[in-house]
Amino acid sequence: MKVDDPNLNGVAGAQTGRTPEAHETNRAGSTSGARISESAGGDRAEISSLAGRISQAFAAHAAQRTQQISKLTEDYRAGKYDVNARSISQAITRDALERKTDGSR
Repeated sequence: MKVDDPNLNGVAGAQTGRTPEAHETNRAGSTSGARISESAGGDRAEISSLAGRISQAFAAHAAQRTQQISKLTEDYRAGKYDVNARSISQAITRDALERKTDGSR
């Protein structure tokens, strides 16, 4: 994080009783799609479009996972959830071996 404030030495401190107004601007001529938020006091934050896309991907994944869990719950309650014990045990063993070889846990 980069802090660019010439008033950090405290000579011209913050105004008391006043909240700085914040506004957002887009960088002119930028191809990155970054959003820049600046306050009247000169503070500035920049969030890249990549961060926005990552956030959207996480939200989409969470929605898909919630839907999948709901379907499994529904199948289980209806007595239609059929577990293949052999494939489950193989997956657990494979996962344990992978974690051991790559140093996880």
